Amino acid sequence: MIDPSPSRGRQWPASVKPRLAFYGAPVGILMLERMPGAGLRPYIPGDTGNASTWSVPVRYKTVPGLNVSRILSPDGGEMTSAVVQAATELVREGAQLITCGCGYSIRYQEAVRDAVDVPVFLSSLLLAPFLEQMLPKGKALGIIVASSCSLTRDMLEAAGLRADDHRVVVAGLESAPAFSTTWIAATCDLDVLAVEAEVAEAAVALLKERPEIGMLLLECGDLPPYAAAVQQATGIPVFDYTSMVEFFIRGLIRKPFTGLT
Repeated sequence: MIDPSPSRGRQWPASVKPRLAFYGAPVGILMLERMPGAGLRPYIPGDTGNASTWSVPVRYKTVPGLNVSRILSPDGGEMTSAVVQAATELVREGAQLITCGCGYSIRYQEAVRDAVDVPVFLSSLLLAPFLEQMLPKGKALGIIVASSCSLTRDMLEAAGLRADDHRVVVAGLESAPAFSTTWIAATCDLDVLAVEAEVAEAAVALLKERPEIGMLLLECGDLPPYAAAVQQATGIPVFDYTSMVEFFIRGLIRKPFTGLT
């Protein structure tokens, strides 16, 4: 813990930057613009867009002009400069980690990492190579994404995966009515129970198709609220955006161990 008393004669740590508007929110999260359309679509606890999801305070910044339709489109790469600018502003405001609320922002990972001097983790897909390396031979990694048809070979390779890796199996939610109309088409209210059921059903179907799957990764930043239901339905480890961000937080804020000797 930092002792704020100057009379103690302590040096401020290198992470403390001068003249910030506020302090104590180390995680910077880039967000997409909300899609226009009817419906109430809140970011519920567990979602990357809900500040109560995280164990430390976070700071958000919306990328102007970048929404779901744009990031899923073939020309989504044209938004790179806007994403870099928003990430740079977050770092200037004091963020010590840059992440994002959409897994398809993997296409901006390299550009943002080159532009800032803090760790960058724009997509939960970056967890995939680590998880695959953990799996024993004969086991596969299942990845549930918002739209499988929008997940390109370049995106997989940007995440550190081989696009032809037979140990990585992808399933999309673009045909799941409650999820797709809420988060892709943005035409209705969020039905939490319906989306939860669809995500769990997609996971179960994926395991039926590929029973050798030993772990699941949820790509979309709106899916962590349903991770517990997915695990209950499948009985295997489930990872998502919160897994990697909280991993970084634990390294950023170390606490002394206590116990018996």
